Amino acid sequence: MSGFTLNIHGARGSVPVSGPEYHKYGGGTTCFEIEIAEDRRFVIDAGTGMLRIKDSLPDDRPIHFSVVLTHLHWDHCLALPFFGPLFDPRNRFDFYGRAVGGMDIEEAIDRVMRPPWFPVNFRSTAADKRFHHFEPYMTFPIGDEFEIHPILLHHPDGVTGYRIRHNGATLVVATDVEHGVPESDAALRELARGADALIYDAQYVPDQYEAQKVGWGHSTWQQGVKLAEAAGVGQLILTSHDPARTDDEVDEIVRHAQAIFPDTIAAAEGTSIRVG
Repeated sequence: MSGFTLNIHGARGSVPVSGPEYHKYGGGTTCFEIEIAEDRRFVIDAGTGMLRIKDSLPDDRPIHFSVVLTHLHWDHCLALPFFGPLFDPRNRFDFYGRAVGGMDIEEAIDRVMRPPWFPVNFRSTAADKRFHHFEPYMTFPIGDEFEIHPILLHHPDGVTGYRIRHNGATLVVATDVEHGVPESDAALRELARGADALIYDAQYVPDQYEAQKVGWGHSTWQQGVKLAEAAGVGQLILTSHDPARTDDEVDEIVRHAQAIFPDTIAAAEGTSIRVG
């Protein structure tokens, strides 16, 4: 069977939240995983949702993690200091991402995961860690299973959008992106063209964005729908839910989006989606 299963471990933007009003869509920050095998994990971003992965790991064998990072803002890497497999010498981590601010991935994470901000230095964690830095717009493989095409998008400090092809299906990840910059918008539209599924930043609603949030680095469900229609994607998955947005309010966003683009859902922590 072609296609793959996408597991949603975290879909909240900015900061994690908790409480009964967040049970349906969850409070963990951004982390997605494409299923491969128990001991082979392909992870997109390391927000607090990544901590959910620990419950599904085998105890009797080493695990190989491939972690693709869109960017290094706190909500996309906050799980790393608390992710037990990183402290297990049997495990291997391959981190993929773009150098930023004059720092590569290893240096950037190590600068904040160290005393006095955290008692353990990132470089000293026991797992085998390898770092892969790429040039935007240049396709690269991860193992024999994945073809990855990265592009730069509009967000404070920059963000990488990814077109990920695996087992005959295509997923585009565009979380933490703000619309309105012509070059970024055009590049994302081309990246998403014909994809089976598009994960898109819908942190704000249109009125909120126009009144208060222009320049904050995020987008709206309305822009997600426009992009999905223009690019001819199969399914639109809204993500980066505002930390103040309740389940009922996310439901309302989905209803508005489905009225225009019926194949729209909102990413919900703990759920799985078949892509392709």
